[in-house]
Amino acid sequence: MMRRLPVFLLMTIALLAARPLAAEAPHPLLIAHVTPSTGRFALHSESDRRGAQMAVDEANAAGGVLGRPVVMISRDPSLDPAQAARVARDLILRTHVAFMVGAISSDVAAAMSAVCQSYGVIFINTNSSAPSEAVENAHRTKFVFDANAANYNRTLLKYALDRTASKRVLLLTEDDAWGRSSAQASRPIIAANGGRVVGQVMAPATLSDPAALLAKIAALPSDVVAVNISGDNQIRLFSHIPAQQLRQRAWVVGEVDWEELYPAPGTPRPLFGIPWAWTFATPGTRAFVARYRARYGRSTLPYPGHITRTAYLATQALLQAVRQAGTTSTHAVIRQLEQYRASPAEAMQDDAAVMDPLSHHLQQSTYIATWHPRTDHPELGLEVLGHVSPAANFYEKERHTVLEPLSATPQYTP
Repeated sequence: MMRRLPVFLLMTIALLAARPLAAEAPHPLLIAHVTPSTGRFALHSESDRRGAQMAVDEANAAGGVLGRPVVMISRDPSLDPAQAARVARDLILRTHVAFMVGAISSDVAAAMSAVCQSYGVIFINTNSSAPSEAVENAHRTKFVFDANAANYNRTLLKYALDRTASKRVLLLTEDDAWGRSSAQASRPIIAANGGRVVGQVMAPATLSDPAALLAKIAALPSDVVAVNISGDNQIRLFSHIPAQQLRQRAWVVGEVDWEELYPAPGTPRPLFGIPWAWTFATPGTRAFVARYRARYGRSTLPYPGHITRTAYLATQALLQAVRQAGTTSTHAVIRQLEQYRASPAEAMQDDAAVMDPLSHHLQQSTYIATWHPRTDHPELGLEVLGHVSPAANFYEKERHTVLEPLSATPQYTP
């Protein structure tokens, strides 16, 4: 015989059944920050991470994106392209990330973005500047936010060659994707400005002793040395160049990062390109520097460099595109990113920055700069010599970039 349940228990069950179920917490929007956090780009990677994290934190403080909190995770892809490709595949298939941002190394960017394209995952290249990233290695799902070596060298080499007589140029080239691509892009620029390449000295990707390179350079008569060497290699190189050898030629460096200047304040850098500096009087700069200083002012890099600024801008652009699309679906977000435009205040530059829908490379201002070594206040060693508009630094090969059709790009909705 079945016993009846007590009346109070029946009433409790009825009340619980009538109560609406609590709403499930929204699924986080997972962004993978991928940069080589060990080795010669460790400090660059940390700077990149800080910029991306600042943008993520500001988005969450404003309520997230499409009602979802944004969570950023960091992965070290190493400097090995094959390992970087494996990391990208694992992040997509096992971690189920929504997007990837970062790179620093152009070899890493090329490897990871190729994997992302095959799955339809958007890859935001924040800070690797090989010209090939916007031409040979461009993809429909990849967007490149750093100015590249071709942008810088278009004006830097003209600046140097206009001040020399015989216009002989020696290429000093790092043996990696960034170095080779940068040197190749320099050749037509040199020719267009009446110069001629008299030789090329290749530097290993891991430069332990610059003495042999400097001996080769000394043996080749030239007026300009076009330097495409990055990271700690650049610090090591310039710390070994005798002052007399620096004065004999015009040394032009395609790009110098703050992470190669501030930690080595006594090392000279004659002439180089940058997209931004914390000392700029451009709109938006002072407020951004204040936010950075409040958060990282007591860290190894108490002042932000352009790597931090560009990672911040790029991550902001991605999250803004998702909001505007109203979805995380790849095709919709790509369409928004292809229309991206940052005002001078948003870009923290003298001109607006505009995404080129053909190459997926952000067209932006660049600046000619030099470095005055001083150990008392290294943060004040940078001097800007000139401003170059996006139209004046444009890389012509980007007019012929070919991206995969959107129709052939997998649809991915995290």
